[in-house]
Amino acid sequence: MELDLRSFIQKLKACGGLLEIDDEVQPRFEITAVLKEALKQQGAPAVLFNKVSGYPGQKVVGNLLASREKLALALGCAEADLRDTYLQKRSANLEPVTTREIAPCQEEIITGEPNLPTLLPVPVFHEGDSGPYITAGVLIAADPDSGVLNTGIHRLELKGKNRLGVFISNPPLIDYLIKAEEKNESLPVVIALGLHPAELLAAAVTIKKEITSKLNLAGALSGRPVSLVAGKTVDLPVPSRAEIILEGKIVSGLREKEGPFGESSGYYFTALSPVIEVSAVTFRREPILAVIPPWGAETDIILSAFSGSELWQELNKLIPEVLNVAYLPGSLTFQGVIQVASSLSQQGIRRLMHLALNLDRRLKHVLVVDEDVDIYNPLEVLWALATRFQGDSDLLCLPGLEGYVIDPSVNKGETTKLGFDATARPGGPGEERYRRLSIPRKAMTRAKELIANSGQVGQ
Repeated sequence: MELDLRSFIQKLKACGGLLEIDDEVQPRFEITAVLKEALKQQGAPAVLFNKVSGYPGQKVVGNLLASREKLALALGCAEADLRDTYLQKRSANLEPVTTREIAPCQEEIITGEPNLPTLLPVPVFHEGDSGPYITAGVLIAADPDSGVLNTGIHRLELKGKNRLGVFISNPPLIDYLIKAEEKNESLPVVIALGLHPAELLAAAVTIKKEITSKLNLAGALSGRPVSLVAGKTVDLPVPSRAEIILEGKIVSGLREKEGPFGESSGYYFTALSPVIEVSAVTFRREPILAVIPPWGAETDIILSAFSGSELWQELNKLIPEVLNVAYLPGSLTFQGVIQVASSLSQQGIRRLMHLALNLDRRLKHVLVVDEDVDIYNPLEVLWALATRFQGDSDLLCLPGLEGYVIDPSVNKGETTKLGFDATARPGGPGEERYRRLSIPRKAMTRAKELIANSGQVGQ
């Protein structure tokens, strides 16, 4: 079976991680509501909408990476091995391969000025949104100077007929646009919708020196080179196994109001943004549109998957006592948790907090905890903060640092960053006053057997 979105959906279905909705749903608000409600169900299943009102033959899928378990499935590893698997795969750097065969993504072709709102079942996510938004589109462009291809995930507003507003502020694609506009040229682009989740994850990664192209990284993370085929109306290759492809150009020098849109920060955001004119839509028969609800578990999982791994690697090189890095759910990686060995001194912890808050511009608060705290369990992290932190001695305050663009509390581009030393210092977690409650492992194993044998869980 070829590795693509459809094969991943089948994997989810086989392991009980997919919820299929056969009733007809409205793309306006109802898709978002169902995806949000599904997160409350056991296992936070992915949701496949088989009937979308007004779009016969098309499907929508979401919550594909709404848990670490699903992320591990996408990367082909155990959940406990996510960090190391990501870092190992990242170094593989597999170059894409070009095919001349008929590509699945070009089974159907519409050129000219495609009417996007009638072609694509793009949801309206929130009451205050200005209109439908594509949230899981991988934007592909070439460096106007070197020709190197790169990708990014950038929100896309359907502005009517064949026009899209695109909020683009992060490298490398914003750099490509600047170069093109300096030459008074438009920037040819491709938008790939419905990729394998590992390829989607690659587009969200902050590019590093050792990553020549995110398309190479997409191949490495998915375990095979990305297959590309020539575009129909632009001089760019397109991922051959995508569900839907939009081809077009970012119009040079043009900026229009884009938004408001309910961003991943949990607030509405409006900007003056570039405009894409779409020249072609190609797609598979009965295409599946993948969506990411902007404020939810999936955004957290995608961002924390690579951000935590990258930050751990950087910090561990400088301070070997750094054991792991995670982020608090719902914080959009603004609030990080760093697990350290009990051998790291208070002075070392303070240095660590300085480093972390300056290395990662998204990071606004960092909590440092001991190795006895499960950093993926918010209850344990907050327990450590409540019982091992004293504000007069364990708080680090760094005002006047660069803030993140979608944080509404940022003042004139600046923010105040905080570090919380929630470790059991000076004695460490082995000190008597910090002795944790425990139950013998034998009793816990027996408890799991008793519950499993009862056969009543989840009924």
